[in-house]
Formats: sequence, C-alpha cells, structure tokens
Amino acid sequence: MLSFRQLVCFILSLLSFLSVFYSVGKLGVFLATPVIRQRDHQNIPLTTLLNDGGLLKATLFSLCFDGVWVILFVVQHSAMKAEVVKRFWRKLELEMAERSVYNIATSYCLLILLKNWKSTQSNLWFVDVESSPTLWWTFVSAHIVSWIVIYGGSLLMDLPELVGLKQVYYDVNDLAPPMSYKSRELRCFYGRMRHPSFVGLSVVLWITNSMNLDRLLLAIIWTTYMYMTWNTNKTDLEYQKYQLSRKKVELTNVRE
Repeated sequence: MLSFRQLVCFILSLLSFLSVFYSVGKLGVFLATPVIRQRDHQNIPLTTLLNDGGLLKATLFSLCFDGVWVILFVVQHSAMKAEVVKRFWRKLELEMAERSVYNIATSYCLLILLKNWKSTQSNLWFVDVESSPTLWWTFVSAHIVSWIVIYGGSLLMDLPELVGLKQVYYDVNDLAPPMSYKSRELRCFYGRMRHPSFVGLSVVLWITNSMNLDRLLLAIIWTTYMYMTWNTNKTDLEYQKYQLSRKKVELTNVRE
C-alpha cells in the first residue's frame, strides 16, 4: 500500500513522464519543420532590415520578447539544480520527487516559450525547399536522425531515472535512491553532463532551411548554455572508452 507521500510522488513522476515527451515532441516539430516561403511572409535580407527603421524596431521587439522566454528557461533549468534546492527537498523528505518536479517545471517553461514565440522575417539564409522534395527530406531527415541519437542517449543514461519514475519505484520497494547504485565515475560524469548528445542537440538547433534572427537567438543562447554547463574532462572520456571496450568484449562473448 502506497503512503500518501509516495502516491503524490508517483503522480508527479507520471506527470513528469508525460510532460517531458509532450514538450520535447513540440520542440522537435518546432525546430524541424522547414519554412515555406509564403506571400504574406517575406524573407527579408539583413541589409533591407537595417535600412528600414520601422521594421528594425519591430524585429528588435520580437527578439527581446523571445529572449525573455529563452532566459527564463535557462535560469529555471540551472536554478532548480542548485544545492540549496536539493537541500530543500531533502528537508521535506521528498528528494525522490526532485527530478519529477524539475522535469515538469522545465517542460512547462519550454511550452510557454513555444506558445509565445514571435518569429521574425529577416534571416541569415533561406533555402527554398518547396520545389525540391529532396531538399525538404534532407533537412527533416537530419532532425529525425539527431532526435533518434538523443533518445538513444537518454536510454543509455537511464531514461526512467531521468524522468523521475525510477526514484519512486525504488522508494516504494525500500531501496536506496537509484543514483547511489551507480559507480563514482558515472556519478561524476552525470554531474558534468546530464543530457545526451551535444552534437545531436546542436544539429536540431542549427540545421534549418531558414535561419531567421529569432532562430539564431535561440541557437546561440542554448548552444552557449550547453557548452558552458557540460564541462566534461579527460577522466570522463577515459571512463567512456573503458565502458565501450567492456561492451565490445561482452558482445564478442555473446556471439561466441
């Protein structure tokens, strides 16, 4: 029989699971959908933008508006991982809900960003994919492959623990938190890089047929944020090489 605390944490973990997949799905569609040139939406070169004062002001307003939501996401994503927040959850004896609440907050910040996003008409480049199915599928395929890599990386990094389900399961079964069963090297690695595939996330941010200024703002801030917070070192690289060699030996033995 679940206690009230465990029941609340279980509901939060389910909400975390649904929120993560829904918000990431929305983000994937938002970033992957090629931009089609429309009559009412011109792709204006930067030179034209700089010579049109009214258009320049409107563009800067949209960029400032978008910047608020991007910064809100970044601040939330970092602040809720601070040690003072972790101590707060431990004090309430709800540390197993920490990951779930973190994911829910991140998901809703992301959904707010997507809902309120203001696109700009000026761009750095535009590739017309409307008349070329090959080009259209080239951009879409790059995103599909990148998201498969990201999802695969999430599985390798223990997806149930990432979304908060495993913490509740372990608590219900009177087990220690799942992170305590991982090696010291792996815990250190997770502390320096908690998300899968820097390359995959960079591709979905930068590979697009239309790099509008608002998309450029999002790509620059998120790429910089990832680069600054994912501070892996040589020890992490050696750990991954060692684990890869172990897997190769295990697979070889299985085939034999």
